[in-house]
Amino acid sequence: MNHYYLISILLIVSCQPIKQKAEPQIQIIKQATTTSVGLRGLSVVDESIAWASGAEGTYLRTTNGETWQSDTVEGTSAYQFRDVEAFSKDAALLLTAGNPAKIYKTTDGGATWLETYSNTTEGIFFDAMDFWDNEHGIAFSDAVNGHLVVIVTDDGGSTWKEISYEGFPTSPDEGEGGFAASGTCLTTFGDSLVWIGLGSPHSRVFKSADRGESWWAIETPMKGSTSSAGIFSLEFISPSYGIAVGGDYELKDSIARNAMMTKDGGTSWQLLGANGPKGYRSAITHVPETDLWLAAGRGGVDISTDNGVTWSLVDTIGYYTIQMAGPHVGYATGSEGRIAKILINPEPSLE
Repeated sequence: MNHYYLISILLIVSCQPIKQKAEPQIQIIKQATTTSVGLRGLSVVDESIAWASGAEGTYLRTTNGETWQSDTVEGTSAYQFRDVEAFSKDAALLLTAGNPAKIYKTTDGGATWLETYSNTTEGIFFDAMDFWDNEHGIAFSDAVNGHLVVIVTDDGGSTWKEISYEGFPTSPDEGEGGFAASGTCLTTFGDSLVWIGLGSPHSRVFKSADRGESWWAIETPMKGSTSSAGIFSLEFISPSYGIAVGGDYELKDSIARNAMMTKDGGTSWQLLGANGPKGYRSAITHVPETDLWLAAGRGGVDISTDNGVTWSLVDTIGYYTIQMAGPHVGYATGSEGRIAKILINPEPSLE
């Protein structure tokens, strides 16, 4: 080979512009609402349609991604809707926390609501619900008589049945349960996987691979020394890879035991330590089609650009929960009727 020709090729290659990885640009824009209640429930259907829920029987809906209409379910002013699951601009479910435990369903955008579940058992306290698809869903309550209470539906929440205790892990302490802080301490994946994250003193993860028919309990390193600490939210992006966040809600800026990740489906977990979110966080969400994750809590919002390995604070305004509709648009809800729209747009690559 002609050596001069080879050198020329190398020079041409070496002079090519180097593309640098774009840093995501995130905007968190407060949106106007007509309510002042705390909003802990959030379900994002797409970039334009989302539902939120909160105290005093309140729910909100946007169908254009800009304006929110708030209303209440008749006769529920004493209830806190800690979770909402929406399927469209017309169909949604609301879940109460506390006793009585109730689920309401609408198929006409909130014009009418039907009570589809009620439970007045002493100690009942539902924390979260999630769906595998529009028909099959699951919800759970803190332990009653030594077991979590788990209910499932196969008709979009029109009817519910309680899972038998047979094969279900016992609770080591009476009252073991989750935190109804954001409706995300239970998460589903695929068509049958589900994980439940619980609070201290054990902060265990319960996992099922058959829509809740059988379970196994997993110890985690997020154990705290107080009842205000533990796992508050978790999400999986595959059957194996997931991240959980939490901490101690009485110590909003503490990074102690506030985040962990798993690469084996929840069988084992590793604390993120100082690399994690910068305080107690009550919700986590993955940004679809990217390596980005967001975490939110009373102390602010954090972002990870490397699939949850390291985190940085991007906003000090507090939110209870956060969820993305896709790679660019999402929403967050918080105290005093606070709702924000999230916009993520990477800068063009530098050439």
